[in-house]
Amino acid sequence: MGNQAHRPPRRLILVKHGQPKIDPDAAPTTWPLSDEGRAAATALAGKLDRFEPVALASSSELKAVQTAQAIAAVLGLPLSQDAGLGEQRNETGGFHDQQVFEALVARMFDEPHHLVLGEETGEAARRRFADALDRQMAAHPDGTLVVVAHGRVISLWAAQVLGVDAMPLWKHLGLATALVISADRDDFEIVA
Repeated sequence: MGNQAHRPPRRLILVKHGQPKIDPDAAPTTWPLSDEGRAAATALAGKLDRFEPVALASSSELKAVQTAQAIAAVLGLPLSQDAGLGEQRNETGGFHDQQVFEALVARMFDEPHHLVLGEETGEAARRRFADALDRQMAAHPDGTLVVVAHGRVISLWAAQVLGVDAMPLWKHLGLATALVISADRDDFEIVA
């Protein structure tokens, strides 16, 4: 048999971006990562190292890219971007206080085929995100893939694929946290 190389189990790690600098007058896609968000992303990277990731991809939204850059610096991974990994499109939805925003998100999860929030239905966002994940998994067929994305699309995708309720997952996924999923998608954990 000889000396066989160590092969860590394949996983998919979905990271919710770190805390952005919120500017109510700017589109959320342009919000940069805050200093706190950068520090949290760096700390999270140290916790993800045990999964031995081999590849890193991110949404093209600034806060996600900067989160991924912080993780890449710690893990020594090259970074690719995929616009399909972006959040549910909401450039014209306006800025809402937390209570109103959470109510809209809950309604979007309950009515994914209706346009509730922004310019894209929850179902359209989930399909786009699923297609992007499929592309990234095909591009990186071996080892663990880390994907930096956004809470709503991660929760929409996980609700269908993992059979979890989207709203509780969305509320549980804090900023700069990771949903670590086994290769066969029968087991997952949240790393914060």
